[in-house]
Amino acid sequence: MKTNIPLKKLNESSLGIMIEKMSDSFVDSIRREVTRSHRNDFCICIIPEKGKGNFFVDFKEVYLSNGSLLFLYPGQVQRVIETQKIEGWVLFFDNNLIDDYSRSILEESLYHGPILGISKEQKTWFFQLMELLYSTSKANDMAAFHKPAIRSIVVSLIYKITSIYQATVTQDMKEHSVRSTAIVASFRKLLRENFKEIKSPIEYANRMNLSLGYLNDTLKMVTGNTVTSSIQEEAIREAQRLLWYSDLSIKEIANSIGFDDPKYFSRIFSKITDKSPGQFRRSHQGDQ
Repeated sequence: MKTNIPLKKLNESSLGIMIEKMSDSFVDSIRREVTRSHRNDFCICIIPEKGKGNFFVDFKEVYLSNGSLLFLYPGQVQRVIETQKIEGWVLFFDNNLIDDYSRSILEESLYHGPILGISKEQKTWFFQLMELLYSTSKANDMAAFHKPAIRSIVVSLIYKITSIYQATVTQDMKEHSVRSTAIVASFRKLLRENFKEIKSPIEYANRMNLSLGYLNDTLKMVTGNTVTSSIQEEAIREAQRLLWYSDLSIKEIANSIGFDDPKYFSRIFSKITDKSPGQFRRSHQGDQ
């Protein structure tokens, strides 16, 4: 019985970092791994110089082409659908290389989507850094400095992605105050960490030292969602992952994400996805 989505880890000898030249032939060489649905416990960044690719990320098809990068966060269900004459770079790196501040920004990609647009100048910067990282990873004359040198280059790349993503989010939310967007970011972080155990909106408000009315109004103003709907959507996203891959029963999945009543879980699932849990599971059979 499949009870968990496969979780891939980086090779222990890779220093928590791997960089490869992205191409159709590279994808073909690992096709069995990447075209089957899985989760990673590490981050992936793909930057194409030419060509394009289609990817399946948390039940949505996303398209990567020149002028954009794909950033995949640990825990997302993902697979490669196809690549077409793609050339560029793919970087795999340990999630622990991301500091707390950058993490709080990058985790917003779970809500805004994994594709990030980049300018011509930013693309040039990324490619120069990738070239440096690749050549440094192959160097054998740095002795004890080899590992910290590689890590420092990747950290620079993380900060660059974080700054671009932060600017994008800021632009999208420019009509809202700094306090409002900070409250939303804090709530989403708290929600990601506790959605299985905490379903009460008032408990989230209490943990943030806010009134429920104020938290609800702020969240609705910035995102269009209420606290209740946000809690439900976070739980149902995980339920989709489990329904799609595992052999767990609907009752077992409901229990695993904090719903004691399977009938109530089914009603919420249907409201959010327009399908019953059973219909959703059947509609995605064969996607693995």
